Amino acid sequence: MKIVHVIECFAGGVFSFLSNLTNELDKEEYIVIYGINRDNTPSNFKEKFPSNIKFIPWKSAGRSLNPLKDIKALWELYIILKKIDNIDIIHLHSSKAGFLGRIVSFLLGKSKKTIYTPHAISFLRLDVSPKKRKIFIWMEKFASFFGGKIIACSQSEKEAIEEQGIKSVTFINNGIKSLQIEKKVNTSDKTTIISVGRLSIQKNPKLFNDIALEFIDNPNIQFIWCGDGELKSELTSPNIKCTGWIERKELENYLSYADIYLSTSLWEGLPLSVLEAMSIGLPVVLSDCVGNRDLVDNNGFLYINKIEAIKNINELLKNKIWINKKGHNSKIIVENNFNMRNMAISYLNIYKGMKN
Repeated sequence: MKIVHVIECFAGGVFSFLSNLTNELDKEEYIVIYGINRDNTPSNFKEKFPSNIKFIPWKSAGRSLNPLKDIKALWELYIILKKIDNIDIIHLHSSKAGFLGRIVSFLLGKSKKTIYTPHAISFLRLDVSPKKRKIFIWMEKFASFFGGKIIACSQSEKEAIEEQGIKSVTFINNGIKSLQIEKKVNTSDKTTIISVGRLSIQKNPKLFNDIALEFIDNPNIQFIWCGDGELKSELTSPNIKCTGWIERKELENYLSYADIYLSTSLWEGLPLSVLEAMSIGLPVVLSDCVGNRDLVDNNGFLYINKIEAIKNINELLKNKIWINKKGHNSKIIVENNFNMRNMAISYLNIYKGMKN
């Protein structure tokens, strides 16, 4: 099959998702139309994909709403897709590509061959005003009239979309390849609590800092944030180590020595960083938001505020056997429900069904 992926946000978790999916289904023919206006797109991005993929830059695509620029991006995408012969599937990723791409696919008569995966749909964002979230909801509803199948990356994201009256939504859980590293056995009195991701409003580093401050008098508890971003200054508690952006092997090393994974996210689609931590056996303490709530089942806790998070962490700290048991449950959950192969096969079956 010839599958065209359209992705404005060619970075972060969406980038990892597409890299993983195409490598797992490497027998298909792919064209990737990608946005070039993201600072954190890997410089060696082509090395992360199968060698036979063709890449086409989508030069005018941008994240923020801008009617004139968005019309230009729509027209550019129309010209690019019109020149591609014998497309079997158009797969759109994230909200901007999902909105513009569904209009373009309708204009080209390819709506029945179009899939849209939101990867944390736009109206879940809490870094914008309520008025802007209403605009995002209207845009998603408007775009849905142009057809295309919406595939959320978690059940809770599917439910959030349906709550807005948008129909024809299904979901395929994000999947990963479990990290091939050994979880180090902690024989000391120290406990390491870790989080991974961009220091942005979505990840809510202020809450991470506030939680860490509550443990400032306990020298046996260390907090680590692996990542960097515009809100790095929020991490002021002296018991937090911020690594900045680090190489993959170094990140895996930090995870292997950690004891608990803490997420303070305000919204997610279904977070790959949490899945990777779970895959090596870390129990989780996760904020109760879309995406996170799909990942807790006897392997940790969901919390709704700082007080609950602190209580949950203290519950785990009481008993290291309990930490190990819940960590083992994390591994089983990933293997059974969030593995890469199952995700890839599910998408392949949908591709085949829509092609026919």
